[in-house]
Amino acid sequence: MIREASEAGVCCGSAGIYNLVQPQEADALGELKANDLAHTGAAVVASANIGCSLQIRKHLQRSGHPQTVAHPLQLLARSAGLSDATG
Repeated sequence: MIREASEAGVCCGSAGIYNLVQPQEADALGELKANDLAHTGAAVVASANIGCSLQIRKHLQRSGHPQTVAHPLQLLARSAGLSDATG
């Protein structure tokens, strides 16, 4: 089942170099985003942006949430039986 986050439009805090020039603000946004995604009940979070993927993964792990973060193409490959590419 696909579930959209209630704060889907909120930035993850890793846009460009924002996480480098504003680390505290970026961390706060990342935590907000990860918390929102964690409470969707989804086992996998899809993100096509590598910066967002890294930021979301970091904050999910910090909070002890078990969700996997994967690129949409990884999910496509998995659904086609090409590989288990969500790890």
